[in-house]
Amino acid sequence: MKRTLFSAFTIFCFISVFEVFSQAPGVSFQYAYPYKDGIPIQNYRNRRAAVLASLDEHSAVVSFAADVRNRQNDVDYEYRQSSNFWYLTGMPDPKSALLLIPGGMEIDGRQIHEILFVQPRRIESEIWTGVKMGPEEAQRILGIELCLEYNRLNEILEKVLKGRDTLWLTGLPTATVTPPFAPKPIFIETELKNKLHEIYPELYIKTSLPKLAALREIKDADELRLMRKAIAISIEGHLGAMRAAKPGMFEYEIEAEMEYGFKRGGAEDVGYPSIVGTNYNACILHYISNRKQTQAGDLILADCGAEYQNYTADITRTFPISGKYSKEQRKIYDIVLEAQNAGIAACRAGNNFGEPHKKAHAIIEKRLLELGIIKKSEQTGWYFMHGTSHYLGLDVHDAGTRGTLKAGSVITVEPGIYIPSGSPCDKKWWNIGVRIEDDILITYGEPENLSSKLPRTADEIERIMAKKTAD
Repeated sequence: MKRTLFSAFTIFCFISVFEVFSQAPGVSFQYAYPYKDGIPIQNYRNRRAAVLASLDEHSAVVSFAADVRNRQNDVDYEYRQSSNFWYLTGMPDPKSALLLIPGGMEIDGRQIHEILFVQPRRIESEIWTGVKMGPEEAQRILGIELCLEYNRLNEILEKVLKGRDTLWLTGLPTATVTPPFAPKPIFIETELKNKLHEIYPELYIKTSLPKLAALREIKDADELRLMRKAIAISIEGHLGAMRAAKPGMFEYEIEAEMEYGFKRGGAEDVGYPSIVGTNYNACILHYISNRKQTQAGDLILADCGAEYQNYTADITRTFPISGKYSKEQRKIYDIVLEAQNAGIAACRAGNNFGEPHKKAHAIIEKRLLELGIIKKSEQTGWYFMHGTSHYLGLDVHDAGTRGTLKAGSVITVEPGIYIPSGSPCDKKWWNIGVRIEDDILITYGEPENLSSKLPRTADEIERIMAKKTAD
C-alpha cells in the first residue's frame, strides 16, 4: 500500500511540475558542459578523423552511449559514460549514438561523415534529473558535423547501410542479459547480428574496432594531464588512509579515509571498487567487501584509484597497521618490491607487453624457492597467480593492442605474493598478502613512474606510520 501511495505521489508531483512549467513558456534551464579543463574538442575531432581514415568507404561505424543502470525501484546508479563513446565524442549524456560514415552521405546538400544522435531537451524531465545536452548544444559544444534527435537513428542508418558491406560497433551498452527462469543468458551482440542480417543479409558486422583500441593505447598530452591529476589525487588519498589507519579500525573506515581524499581532491568517483583487505582478505585479489575489523600486526592491502574526468589511477600499497612490518611480512614485501623494480625496468618502448611480467615473475619464483615456500618453479602460480601489467586510461583495464610497448602508453606494474592460511608452506607465512602497484608511462627512454610520489619501500612506509604516531 505504501509503495502504491508513493508511486501515485511521484506521478502526481511529476504531472504537477510539468503543468507548472508548460504554462510558463519563458522558463528554461541553461546547459553547462561539465568539464572546463578537459580534453579539447579538436582532439575528439582528430580521433574521429583517424577512425574514418582507417576504414573502407563501404563501411560504417556506430558507437553507443552507456545505458542508465537501475539500482532499485525508481533509483538509478550514478551515470558513467561508455569509454569508447566518450573517447570519440566527449558527450556525457545517455541515450546517444555516434554514426561515422567513411564514404559520406548527402544530407540537405552537404556531404556528411559524422552524425551524433541525442535526446531532445525536455523541461519536464530536466526539473527532475538535470539538464542534458540537446541537438543544438551538441552541435555547438562538441563540433560534430551534424547532430540529430535520437529517434532518427534507425531512419538514417537504413539509408547509410544500403550498398555498404561492413558495420563496425564499438561495443554495445549491455553485452548480455539473463532473464529470470531463462535457461541461459541472452547475448545482445548475437541477437543484434541476427536481426540486422534479416534486413541486410550481406552485411558483415564486427563488434570490436582495432583502430580504436590502438588509438586509445597511446595517450596524448591532454590525456596524460588528466591522468596525472587522477594519480595525484589518488596519492593524497593513500597517504590520508595510511596516516589515519590504526589497529581496531574496520576496513571500511580505511576505505572511507581513502575515498574522502579522492572526493576532496576533485575526483568524480573511484575508478573501480576500492580494495582494502587485511589479514586473509589481502590474499583475495578482488576483495571489495571491506567489512573486517583490523588487529595489531595486520597488513593492509589497499588497491584504490580515483577517477578524474573519466580517467583513472590504479595504485596499490601494502602497509602495516601497527607501524612496523614483522620479519616475515618484511621479507615478502621486499621480494615484491624487487620484482616490481625489475618489472618497471622492463617498461621500455619496443619490449613485448609481457616483458614486465616475465621479469617480475622470475624474481618471485627465485625468492620463493630460496625461502622454501615453494619446492618447484611451477608452484609459483600458487602464490602469484595474476599478470603484472595492464593498460590504464579511461578504464582501469584500458584498451590496447598488447603487442610491443609504445611510447605514450600507460601500464601498471603490480606483482604480488598471496599466501592464504592452509597453504602448503610454513605457517609463519600464512595470511601474508602483498601487492605493490604503480602507473608507468612508457617513453622513448627511461620509464616514468607517474605515482612515484607515493612511497614504495618498507622503510619509507614505516616512516610515514611512525610520523603519524609521533603527531
